Amino acid sequence: MKKNYFYRILLSTAIFLSSFSHFAQMDMMNAIPTNLTTHTAVKTGSWFDASTWSTGTVPGEGSIVYIPENTTVNYQGSSSAHIFAIRVDGTFNCTQTNSNQTTALKFDTFFATHTSYVKFLANNPSDGKIEIEIAPFDIEGFKAGTNNWSSAIKNHFKDGETVTFKTRTGQGDDRYNTIQQANSGDFRINESTGTTVNDGEGVLGRYSWDPKQLSLGMVTMGQLEIIGQSKTNMIKLSANATSGDNSIQLSETPIGWKTNDDIIITSGGNANTSKNGEDQVKINAISGNTVSLKSNLSKNHQGRPADDLHCYVGNLTRNIVFSSPVTNTVTKRGHVMAMHNDTNVQIKNAQFKRLGRTDKSKLLDDFIWNNWLEPKVFISKISPLGQEIAEMRAIPVNEVTNPRGRYSIHLHKLGTVFGSKMAQVTGNVVWDNPGWGITHHDSHANISENVVYDVTGAGIVSETGSETGTWDNNLVVNIKQGHNTDPYTASLHHDDYLFSGQGLAMKGRAVLCRNNVIANAIRGVGVINMNNSINNLDRLDAKALAETRGEKYKVDNFPLSKNGYSKEGDGVIPSEASLIMENTTVIDSNIGLRSIERDMGVNHESRSIFDKFKVWGANTGFLINYQADYSFKDVFISGKNPNNSLGIDMWKHSHNQTFENIKMVDLEHGVRVSKTVLSTSQGTKTRNNGFTPWIFVNLETSNVGDFYEIVVDNPSVDPSFSYTEHPDNVIHLNSDEITSRPTTFTILDDTTLEVDYAATGENALRFEVDGIITDDFGSYNMGIQQALAQGDLRFGYPTRIYQFASKAKFEEYLAENGVYKDENDNDQLYFIIPESLPNRRTFKYTTFPVRVKIKNAPNSGVFANPKVESEIDLQPKNQLISRFAKVSQSSTKTNFTYNDGFTGEVTIDTSAEKAIDGNNNGRENAQYYQRGLVPVGSFSHTKFDSEPYYDLDFGEQKVIAFFDIWNTVELNGASIETVSNHFKNFSVFISDTPFTSTTFAGSRAEADFEYQKDGTPTRKFSQDNLNVIGRYMRIHSSHPTNQKLKFAEIEVVGKTFDGTLSTEEETLETLIRVYPNPTDNLLTINLDKSYTNVSIQVVNLIGQVVSKYTFEDVKTTQIDLSNTSKGIYIVKIKGDGNLNIAKKIIKK
Repeated sequence: MKKNYFYRILLSTAIFLSSFSHFAQMDMMNAIPTNLTTHTAVKTGSWFDASTWSTGTVPGEGSIVYIPENTTVNYQGSSSAHIFAIRVDGTFNCTQTNSNQTTALKFDTFFATHTSYVKFLANNPSDGKIEIEIAPFDIEGFKAGTNNWSSAIKNHFKDGETVTFKTRTGQGDDRYNTIQQANSGDFRINESTGTTVNDGEGVLGRYSWDPKQLSLGMVTMGQLEIIGQSKTNMIKLSANATSGDNSIQLSETPIGWKTNDDIIITSGGNANTSKNGEDQVKINAISGNTVSLKSNLSKNHQGRPADDLHCYVGNLTRNIVFSSPVTNTVTKRGHVMAMHNDTNVQIKNAQFKRLGRTDKSKLLDDFIWNNWLEPKVFISKISPLGQEIAEMRAIPVNEVTNPRGRYSIHLHKLGTVFGSKMAQVTGNVVWDNPGWGITHHDSHANISENVVYDVTGAGIVSETGSETGTWDNNLVVNIKQGHNTDPYTASLHHDDYLFSGQGLAMKGRAVLCRNNVIANAIRGVGVINMNNSINNLDRLDAKALAETRGEKYKVDNFPLSKNGYSKEGDGVIPSEASLIMENTTVIDSNIGLRSIERDMGVNHESRSIFDKFKVWGANTGFLINYQADYSFKDVFISGKNPNNSLGIDMWKHSHNQTFENIKMVDLEHGVRVSKTVLSTSQGTKTRNNGFTPWIFVNLETSNVGDFYEIVVDNPSVDPSFSYTEHPDNVIHLNSDEITSRPTTFTILDDTTLEVDYAATGENALRFEVDGIITDDFGSYNMGIQQALAQGDLRFGYPTRIYQFASKAKFEEYLAENGVYKDENDNDQLYFIIPESLPNRRTFKYTTFPVRVKIKNAPNSGVFANPKVESEIDLQPKNQLISRFAKVSQSSTKTNFTYNDGFTGEVTIDTSAEKAIDGNNNGRENAQYYQRGLVPVGSFSHTKFDSEPYYDLDFGEQKVIAFFDIWNTVELNGASIETVSNHFKNFSVFISDTPFTSTTFAGSRAEADFEYQKDGTPTRKFSQDNLNVIGRYMRIHSSHPTNQKLKFAEIEVVGKTFDGTLSTEEETLETLIRVYPNPTDNLLTINLDKSYTNVSIQVVNLIGQVVSKYTFEDVKTTQIDLSNTSKGIYIVKIKGDGNLNIAKKIIKK
């Protein structure tokens, strides 16, 4: 086992980048030594001026050119000479300032070192064209003929060395629970006998001088500017374009488009459209928004105006072109790479055609699994799903035939630490690539307004996990499937991934993506969340993740992942980062979004955001199995074929997903829910846990068959078994059932919130945060709880784990962030960890101070002078008080059972406690498929009685702010469940004193406050902004006949009433007077000072407003209650300046 591997690759970001940069520079310098050149620039001047060069001749066929530091060579002209190699330590300016002329340069290899400044500039309107051809040079053929190479040059530059291709496959078990099991396991790599490969003048046989296969391409390590003339990259059609048409109508006038430009018109997404597809054509003429074509269209391009959807047109022509010749041999293609220097990288408005030679149609063969590693993260399997659990070994250079890293545009390790300069890759065209089109690798970059067309494997890629920046307004078209290796095998055994035809392909999840269009891809957006190998994995800089996505998404979820504080090491594991995508359109693709295998590696709470995501024409809209914490808003999903398309696939390990404003069209099924797995020994079980919710708000469907697809995973075990009722916690709501609420956080177990300074061993300085979060959608548990029926097949983080790296780092953190003492607990020391938690609907974060006790600390050093928090900080805050309430109900149904026909009958626990268990699954078979591990069922249920009731005792007086009472639902097979009919005609009473009556009338008389549920069943009953004081809550049926009370969950948010309230509430409570109380008729209201826009309501205990008054400006007023009946009323006073108070009065 390799020890301390993480520190070897991440001692510090600066050392890390510097060492890689040094080795890369040495590779380039050793490949083209300055003493093995044919032409050295001796002064600043023109390439085409013989006096510029040491030989007194202009470089010609086979020349090896060197431009030293502090020397500038200007290239404007055309040459057909095939330059073998160019090395730039100084400045190289390639331009064309004449609109009717073309600058042409042909080379095999172009290397530019750290001191270089390379420019290809033709960005002014009057500029002409630049055409760069990267073509393989026949080294051995040239050496055999008449040439000007010295014997030393001939001895150095060789081709045709023997290259042996071998296949390597893993054998044995590659999944273990512990490093000890893995190291004792039988996994190994088998290697085939070799076959000789000869690619002629391609790059393979050059390893004696180019072991990394960097040659046959342009690689820069200094400043790089490629800037052509800008033009609109894509425009949506405004009208249908059909086969046979020779013109198209655009939705806007294009900028920079010209006659003879190549354009690509995407396919559409309407179901069963005939002759749907792409057209690549040339422009004949442009008039306003009308573009006439030089050939007729061969395909139909139909839109869907009702949903603002249409096909897109991308312009493929640019006035700067980098290309390789047409070839069937991938290793004869060139590549472009900028690396290891973020000073100035600009690649704008250029075309990159037939470049790239990393071939995603077959496995990469530059690395292979070598050994297991003990993970640094707190919880991880040793398996393809583990985090940093394997190390690769490099394949011998004479056996590498398909290395990674050789792409059309490759930003290679420019740097991602916070403050790195942003590289610009904008307005370009990548056309015809066998691997990845634009590769964003360990860099901070803006990749926007590009067109990526005809690529195998993936279109735009974030390669190793640390990538930051923006991907905006890109058009990605025709992304084809690569090899078909199992992705788990490819990732762990070969460190190969993102080869399945992804349009936007993300291992680095921190890139902000906006307004991108993907058409005709296998997977519109594909996310790889496997991070098993350390070799091609980069952790995210925690501060860069927190800061670089703009103020709207600024949040620090990883307070210890920096400065060496955490035992896990610095940086954020890539799968931990949330995804943020705005206004994404995927057209005519197999899968709109595929993101799986993240659920085991998430040790925090955040939301991945998909705001405005349209999947127009897919076999599957979203595939989000083994996935957690995704929020979708303003979603459209339509199927390619209504007879076999699926909206959302969540059949296994899909946790806490939300969908607001979602429209589904032309689908066989809306959602694939939990499959059941049949076992003759264990009975049925499902792959979802049955309590983390899937929330659908404002769902609209059209031409959708059964909403739920309910499937048995292994029906051959019992072909007669009929699985008709899924157990998943699907919640359907309308927006009028939801209100905006502050996010709250409630610690469920504070015994884990302590650090023992004197402790030693593996768990020293470790603590865990366990809690429940409430937001606009209700409550949900912190962390990820795997399906209990799965046993230990998958791990998760049901609590958040922190652990300091050492006492020294613990004290360093305390010195920076403070040590406090609790004066009400014998001066107990503690520190604060900030926990930032999201609202699933608004996507906004609230930071909560989690207080962690320090045990056995010395009285010296950082612990000597602890601080005391302010009174405001220590005042009670809103929490989910119902989770700690003592509950009871008037009776309990004891004979409730469920039987799925395979496992047998199980009795369901319906006690009062089931309504405050943190699970609002309202289905009667909730947790049935987890039986034996947790009690079946998650709802309370009284008997059918006259006026049944349910009681909560909060243990002390509380200021009650909000409550949600969740109804159960009725099983409805493959259709959307219906709300239970019993959920009506009850009142929620709140009182300072216990309820003693058993009748509804008696409870009303004893109550201080009443909130009445009407006679219409709904999914939940909610009240907001109450701010009433009470200890006891009773839910009492007022139904005129026998009825039951059956609740999926009761969620009450409030805080301890300490007699002072908050500062603001205390001021209002003290200064605002309502008198006399009791009153006969006139009631005086004195606000102590003037308020504007004041409303005063007198409300009875069933929530009816009996009188209402409004004032533009008021300090003191009187209201007449002479015509008001005797009884108890609430006077609600609201106005500007945070005026919000309620006073209870008695009318005599």
